[in-house]
Amino acid sequence: MRSKGQIQTIEALISVAIISFIIFLLYFMTPVSQEVSQINRKIDAYNALKVLDQSRNLRQYALQANATKIEELLLPFLKSNYKVVLYNQTGNITEIPTIESKNIASVSYIIAGDLANYKPIEIRVYLW
Repeated sequence: MRSKGQIQTIEALISVAIISFIIFLLYFMTPVSQEVSQINRKIDAYNALKVLDQSRNLRQYALQANATKIEELLLPFLKSNYKVVLYNQTGNITEIPTIESKNIASVSYIIAGDLANYKPIEIRVYLW
């Protein structure tokens, strides 16, 4: 027969193993929700637009209404599917995409125009 101390040691080891397993499940197996994934994609898209604006390429192509070139500039930054649509004060300048996905996010970035004239343009990136 085993002594009382040995049984308590075995019980302690079993409880430590169970608690360790539960902690492992809670912290390492948590799935990333779609909302967090969308938020991260939106942040990535906004930061990419900001970098392109600082390089002055974004402003140039937006004023020329060249959404295709802006999409090419965004290619190294964004991993998911995306489409760029440009808007002026009255409506869209470029074609609004038809997207079949239900998991869509959009990011807007507004530029004021050139130094000489005020011509605001909204650059909207649709991500799916």
